[in-house]
Amino acid sequence: MKRIYIKTFAILFTVLFATSCTKNWETMNTDPNNPKDAAYTNVLAHSIRYIGSVMFDDWQGMNNFCSYTGQITKIQYTDEAHYQYRDNVVYNAWSDYYETQLDLSKLIEKAKAAGNSGQEGAALTWSVYLWQMAADQWGNIPYSQAIQGESKGNYTPVYDKPSAIYNSLFAKIEEANDLLAHPKTVTGSTDQLGEGDIIYHGSFAEWQKFANSIHLRLAMRISNVDPAKAQAEVEKILGDPSKYPIFESRDDEAKLKWTGAPYYEPYYYNHYIRNRDDHGMAKTLIDTLLSFNDPRIAAFAKRNSAGLYVGQVEGSKSGDVRHTSRIGAMYRDDPKGYTYFLRYAEVQFNIAEAGLRGWNIGSYTANGAYAAGIAASFDETYSGELSPLDVKNESADLAAYMANPKVALTGVVGAPFNMDPSTDLVKVYIQKWISMFKEGQELWALQRRTNYPPMAAAPGSNYPGHNVGPFRYPYPSTEFNLNGTNATAASAGIVDHFWGKQLFWDVRTGVH
Repeated sequence: MKRIYIKTFAILFTVLFATSCTKNWETMNTDPNNPKDAAYTNVLAHSIRYIGSVMFDDWQGMNNFCSYTGQITKIQYTDEAHYQYRDNVVYNAWSDYYETQLDLSKLIEKAKAAGNSGQEGAALTWSVYLWQMAADQWGNIPYSQAIQGESKGNYTPVYDKPSAIYNSLFAKIEEANDLLAHPKTVTGSTDQLGEGDIIYHGSFAEWQKFANSIHLRLAMRISNVDPAKAQAEVEKILGDPSKYPIFESRDDEAKLKWTGAPYYEPYYYNHYIRNRDDHGMAKTLIDTLLSFNDPRIAAFAKRNSAGLYVGQVEGSKSGDVRHTSRIGAMYRDDPKGYTYFLRYAEVQFNIAEAGLRGWNIGSYTANGAYAAGIAASFDETYSGELSPLDVKNESADLAAYMANPKVALTGVVGAPFNMDPSTDLVKVYIQKWISMFKEGQELWALQRRTNYPPMAAAPGSNYPGHNVGPFRYPYPSTEFNLNGTNATAASAGIVDHFWGKQLFWDVRTGVH
């Protein structure tokens, strides 16, 4: 009886309290310091800045991917360069992707509900860019059922194959192009990106070029596994430039200009704020630049104490701190430097490769696109802040470089995986690889797709028996703890965390 009385009193109290106080209940229980919603432009800015800081820094760039592909490597505490990974770093990368995708999904929903097609297209473009990076990094990942914990209570999503993810991304980037081509609003809405667009400063036209340049990257990624589809996608884009505009100059590049304190360029932050000196130039890039008598070496690298350019053997267990060249001033010493997401040079090299494959590249020519890609890279290194190169010499230096037999195209195209450096296809790969300095993720994808540069596994590898570098990134242990059935199924066939089954677009033979 006493229990019934107490329960009845509690119900009556709740009813009386509710009728007298619910008028201001929502206001009273809203924490102004932890809002449940945020302006579109604020979330967009955060997603761009955050990805720029966590996916292009020392942990996700210099420590591993840049070393896998022979550009930058660790010269002390060399663990990651020879595949000794840290599970917390892997987990951070995994969660960073999915937390950002959750934010972007909400931006897309918000823009769609408001009828703001331009906002929707920009968020969708950035989302596609990140989904491709994640799929290329791990292979099988949660995609079709991902980020449904809040909306559907699904905390154990299935893992999708990257081939299926790519098919979806082709459709999504096509949709993004259509949305950005005709930004429109409904009554009472304002289709603006605002100050949070820290890449293109509110230009839907520039976002559209970015979308189609991503589309071109997607197409070239599958060029060896599905050349018919790749060709169709490339020819669609390049055959109708009014519908599918792409980058036309370096002014269109997708890059983040850092502001300095407190938002430092990540390489600067690592060296000057954290006081780290763990990274130097890799032997493969230094030796290549020297053999080409490439003037850009002065921008990419600093001379060592003996006045020489010297690269560290990638993945060696014994680092050479004393003699290894450090990263060049314009790429590491500028607190207001750039993080590059997609360069104009890459677009031109993609066009050049497509042309050399015999595909219809519209008004472009393979030779012209190749030359434009190299010129864009020269312009970056000669005109960049803190560049040691004299911009007055750029034209003459470029002309001399293009006349170098190691650089000039000869009409001998070659074939995929034929690593003869005298063939035109390999020359495109070499120049593309050089031009994408600091883009660790994309450099690694280029290496796995083309086999350039043809590098053996790290000499200090923790996993002997493999003849090339990693095929993929390890899964975080949390996935096996929290989504064990699906993670275990997705990891079937993976060997030593990094190898085993190759990504669907990686069709190299004789690698293990």
